[in-house]
Amino acid sequence: MSCADRLGKMASRRVAKTLVDWAAFAERVPPAERDIFRAFKAKSTNFLAKVHQYPEALPAIDFAQYKKLLPNPAIVDTFAKNYKALSVPYPIDKDKVLDAVTKEEAMVNESIKDQVAEFQKMAADAQLMLDKIDTVPKPEAMTHEMFADYFPESAVNPDKPTLYPHTKQYQPENIKDFLK
Repeated sequence: MSCADRLGKMASRRVAKTLVDWAAFAERVPPAERDIFRAFKAKSTNFLAKVHQYPEALPAIDFAQYKKLLPNPAIVDTFAKNYKALSVPYPIDKDKVLDAVTKEEAMVNESIKDQVAEFQKMAADAQLMLDKIDTVPKPEAMTHEMFADYFPESAVNPDKPTLYPHTKQYQPENIKDFLK
């Protein structure tokens, strides 16, 4: 790979512009953290300005001129060879933070999909309950038997009394190692 190719590769990796949508970012920042956000944005802008103050490519050096001026041209040849071989490496993600963030993002997206599906199921169940309530007669006209027909999960079953508090999670069949 020639020096020009390496310099072209370095230039292509140069930060062309900020990739952060600061307006969208600012909308998501809570009011209590606005000062921290402004400081962070200022640091980011300063960093970007420092990156852009340096040239994209290494400056060209006229080694022929130095060969004429210096008594030992072999030193200039060594410098020229080393200068052409010089490349500034792009920082490497040694800790694989980007991979970890990508994996975490995938996990969070899966979690979001699961939660959305769960909430949609809850909304469908709530809609079914509302539809059922719309068909129920007025409370004054309803008997205990009618209530038991419409809401069997909430009706009192005299054959199977419940313990206080009368919720499912505190009933003997739902408590692990009950009376053992």
